[in-house]
Amino acid sequence: MQNSLVFPESGKLRIMVVSDPQDLKYVRPTMCEMLGKAYDDYKPDLVLFNGDNILGNHLLDARFGSRKVAEGKEATFDAMKKALEKILEPVNRRKIPFAMVYGNHDDMNDLTKEEQIEIYRGYEYCMQMNAHDKSVDCDTFVITLSSESGNLLWAVYMLDSAWQDDKGCHTAIKPETVSWFKKTDEDLKAGNGGAPLPAVALMHIPLPAVNSLLTPCDKDDAGAIRCDDGIYKKLNSSIASGVMLEPPSIVETDNGLFDAMKQDTGVKAVVFGHDHSNCFEGNVDGIRILQTGAASFRCYGNINTKGVRIIDLDESGSFTTRFLTYYDIMGNSVLNKIKYFWDADEYAYKKYISLGVAALSAVSFASYKAVKRIIKKHR
Repeated sequence: MQNSLVFPESGKLRIMVVSDPQDLKYVRPTMCEMLGKAYDDYKPDLVLFNGDNILGNHLLDARFGSRKVAEGKEATFDAMKKALEKILEPVNRRKIPFAMVYGNHDDMNDLTKEEQIEIYRGYEYCMQMNAHDKSVDCDTFVITLSSESGNLLWAVYMLDSAWQDDKGCHTAIKPETVSWFKKTDEDLKAGNGGAPLPAVALMHIPLPAVNSLLTPCDKDDAGAIRCDDGIYKKLNSSIASGVMLEPPSIVETDNGLFDAMKQDTGVKAVVFGHDHSNCFEGNVDGIRILQTGAASFRCYGNINTKGVRIIDLDESGSFTTRFLTYYDIMGNSVLNKIKYFWDADEYAYKKYISLGVAALSAVSFASYKAVKRIIKKHR
């Protein structure tokens, strides 16, 4: 597919952001069911995977526990392909265009980003992504959205924010990415008659601007979180709303990216993932910050922050957004509560073991009682 889409006749285009699906090749079925129902019920025109699409550093683990059962690039590629198939094929099968950025966990394995991206490109409805510009990472590119007549209406910037090397994991916006953004913004302006093109930017790890949404507070205040600087803070209710259950984990530096976005560009919102238990919105210097909770059922999270984000773009240049929790999508029936309890954490294998022990104990106890009755009967 190309890196452009046409707005529907309604004049509205729906984006669904799936952040941190983060699993192995043994993908938790409840997450897959939740995502499938979200696609069917909310009918997005574009799905964006916002990083940590796989749990890269555990891809070769056994089904239960962290014991490595394989090693090497070939085994990693096979496990990665199977893990990605569980989240990409349901979108591809529904003929929904999709794209992605990488997160810190995507890069924690034996495969380079360029090697990994070939798996994504194997799907018919995957956007072209960055196939040519070698000055930036392969997951740094722009998607343009236009009218049927070809007029530019919106842009979606996909920006890389993390990488892995022999010195460890780095979380930063590269200077090359900032330069690319500035040039691309100017090019889009030129194609839009000199006017800034309304845009949404998406990256995995939050920018330092997120901290502008917080205010110091007493440790006993509702919503108080002890942040990395040792100070208790909460969301500033005058400019932000939502759920913050962990300190924002921001990039080491954004190298001036957020300042660049404020300089006569059309960027209206920036979407982040990474912090599984945070799901909030706020306004910083006229740009909406959209912190998005995790979709993953294998990793940590919270029932109020597990789900997907909807962003509805209007051809007029306005937009609305909301976060759909697991219960919003699935309903809160007893069955769905049981599914959530069973699948939605990193301890599922312990639950299987506990259930097995309980079942064995029940069978053993029933057998003991039966034998006791037989002995008593024949005395």
